[in-house]
Amino acid sequence: MKKSKLLVVAVLVVCVSFGLFTACKKGNGSGRTLQVGVLSYLNFPEEEYSAVAEARRDLINILLSEKGAESKARERMAMRSIEVHYYDTLDAMIMALQAGEIDLIDEIPNSTAKYLCHQNKLLKMSKTQFFGVRRPGKDVFARMVTGLVGNGFSFMMQKKNVALRDSFDDAIMSMKRDGTFAKLVKKHIIEVCEGGEIVSVVPAYKHGRKTIKVAVTGALPPMDFVAPDGTFAGFNTAILAEIGKRLDKNITIIQVDSVGRATALASGTVDVVFWTRGASEWTYNNIEGKSKEEFEEMVKANKASFSAEESAAIEAYMKALPPERNMIKDMPDDAICTYPYFSELPDILMLKKTKL
Repeated sequence: MKKSKLLVVAVLVVCVSFGLFTACKKGNGSGRTLQVGVLSYLNFPEEEYSAVAEARRDLINILLSEKGAESKARERMAMRSIEVHYYDTLDAMIMALQAGEIDLIDEIPNSTAKYLCHQNKLLKMSKTQFFGVRRPGKDVFARMVTGLVGNGFSFMMQKKNVALRDSFDDAIMSMKRDGTFAKLVKKHIIEVCEGGEIVSVVPAYKHGRKTIKVAVTGALPPMDFVAPDGTFAGFNTAILAEIGKRLDKNITIIQVDSVGRATALASGTVDVVFWTRGASEWTYNNIEGKSKEEFEEMVKANKASFSAEESAAIEAYMKALPPERNMIKDMPDDAICTYPYFSELPDILMLKKTKL
């Protein structure tokens, strides 16, 4: 990963809802294992994800307890184990939820959860608001938790295409510096989640320019959107059109399934995959490029203000998902990725009839 000397502020969408593993079906005991659906990771087994999900839940429970949320519900959450089931498409996962095969959907970007709830009136998001928790004297813990559990979305390329990766990084950084990126997020993600229209931005084509083939999935609307008729639209088209302009390249967009991203890249069907999930901007800015000793010193300094419970929860989470593992959880071994162009906290979707 190219180390940028720019100071890039990690931006997680304000007032993000974060889900807790509290859902249960009527009539079932509080100790029943939660069945959780997740969009398939390319390099992260289901069993490994289950352990991470439980460790993350414990971190968030501590944050919420400071807001008066410590209750019988918290005790039930702490008792329940989590069993993760991967799904290769978003539609298949939503169908499984509606059929009662899973209790909830996890690891959905907050904006995608909002969008899906607008489209499907049977769905609801977790109502637990914890981002931006302000705890006197303990903001360091809240910032570290939100930074660690947040997902960054990056472009993915083959390892041999370092120059292409670096050119995309340069374009992303310049878009963030001049305000273009923030405008695209506002128009094509934030406003769409508030009921706005999804529009298509067609990348400009110039004869004689080199073409870059980019895979999109449509699995994370409105960030990665493909209309039912196959039309490419929304944020993915807008940011790709802007990158094509800045790199003076033609962009061709190709749809693939989420699970087919690695195959499409390895086979040369595409040069770039639009999204891969990894560490958030906070993690890249605070961890990427640091030596193991520097990172441990940073954690030690932060933990000086933590309670014993907070320290234990942080240690358990980082043991379940070490930062270096988090970076590559959605990348095959022969791939590299750009700096995250977008970061967001994961959310949870469930049916409205689900009892909390």
